[in-house]
Amino acid sequence: MKKALIAFLVMAVVGIGAVFIFAQKGRGEKFGGGLGFGGRGFERAAEKLKLTDEQKTQVKTILEDSKTRVKPLMDSLRESRKQAETLGTNGTFDEEQVNQIANGKSETAKQLFIEKEKTKAQIFAVLTPEQRAEAAKMKEMFKERFKGKGKKRFGGKAETPSSEE
Repeated sequence: MKKALIAFLVMAVVGIGAVFIFAQKGRGEKFGGGLGFGGRGFERAAEKLKLTDEQKTQVKTILEDSKTRVKPLMDSLRESRKQAETLGTNGTFDEEQVNQIANGKSETAKQLFIEKEKTKAQIFAVLTPEQRAEAAKMKEMFKERFKGKGKKRFGGKAETPSSEE
């Protein structure tokens, strides 16, 4: 249960943070060996929110600063994952080592969450009240679009919309 909670927190933090942090990557540009996030994501969001050139510059600066702080955290998670791959493969359970890795992952997830919230607050400080309201609408649309996808991926059943709504 604890492992699933940590995995969920990490996925949530990374997923939400990725929208803001890596949306500025263009289609085909690579980050960490994969395609850029969302193609023209940043430009589309900026257009939808009607950001001024000054706001775009400020947000890009915030995202770049955040990216430099997030990278070591992501590297730490990657290293923890590598360490965990060999645990128990010799037929013995080393509780101390498992606890050490779990605590490290937990602390890293906490730091990622803090960084995501800090970045979000900095970005929202740049937006006008109207832009904040539009961003909230965009977030809800995004949540609706991807509702249940994570559950299906992790072996659960995808949510089906109820007829009561």
